Amino acid sequence: MNITQIKKTFRTPSIEDYSELQDYSRDDIYAGKMGPGGLYLAAQMTRRMNLSPGQRVLDLGCGRGTTSVFLATQYNVSVIAVDLWVKATNLHQQFVTKGVDKQIIPLNLDITHKLPFANHYFDAIFCMDSVHYYGGTLDFWHHLLPHLKPGGTLCIGSPCFTAEFSDEMLQNLPPEYDDGSDLWPTEFSLYHSPEWWRNLIEQTGYMTVTESAELADGIIFWEDDILHNLEKGGDENVAKQDAAQIKFRRDDLPYLTHFVLFGQKNQN
Repeated sequence: MNITQIKKTFRTPSIEDYSELQDYSRDDIYAGKMGPGGLYLAAQMTRRMNLSPGQRVLDLGCGRGTTSVFLATQYNVSVIAVDLWVKATNLHQQFVTKGVDKQIIPLNLDITHKLPFANHYFDAIFCMDSVHYYGGTLDFWHHLLPHLKPGGTLCIGSPCFTAEFSDEMLQNLPPEYDDGSDLWPTEFSLYHSPEWWRNLIEQTGYMTVTESAELADGIIFWEDDILHNLEKGGDENVAKQDAAQIKFRRDDLPYLTHFVLFGQKNQN
């Protein structure tokens, strides 16, 4: 695809479908983004969570903290913002600027190691655009979920493929996915289908998963990410490569999209 085709055929989410974001500019929606979707994806997630003022929420893999600010301002919850790469001091400075530093505690730690939280500490766990980096094993969820209260909610929103790759496909990856860079081994190989994630979470015995499915805007999040990057002066060659990955196998399986998983922790 050339740049003209990308700009003409790629889509942007309809703001009318996102009442939570009516007062946000386009740059606000993508501020500090660490992956496609921005606050469009955050809005899809939180509307499923039934958050109440004063609840304690773990923003797992919070990135640059935009989602933590969104949670605090939109739902008046207390947030523990955890990220491995972004320094807590930098997060705190942003929270001060946004006037929510009293509601958010920033932490810079490796979530896969021993955690400094009490059991049954969180009312909810929010995890956007990061779970594939660390959450692909049963051991991780047995490590994390004791810190969620019985009846508490877990919501994951993330890029995914619509289905798992067959052994034959894995042995003959197309250049759109395996382009000679480290994209496949470091990123795409960690993506899984919504059903794969449902099965993993349910196998823990901790959770009842009520939803794990592709979002209607899942592909659009990928498309709009490219459009926004181009608006901000992004590299056109990178945009064309990304566009080829997004369009590839759209009429077949698997293809790139986004999913949301939602569940509640069992009482026993």
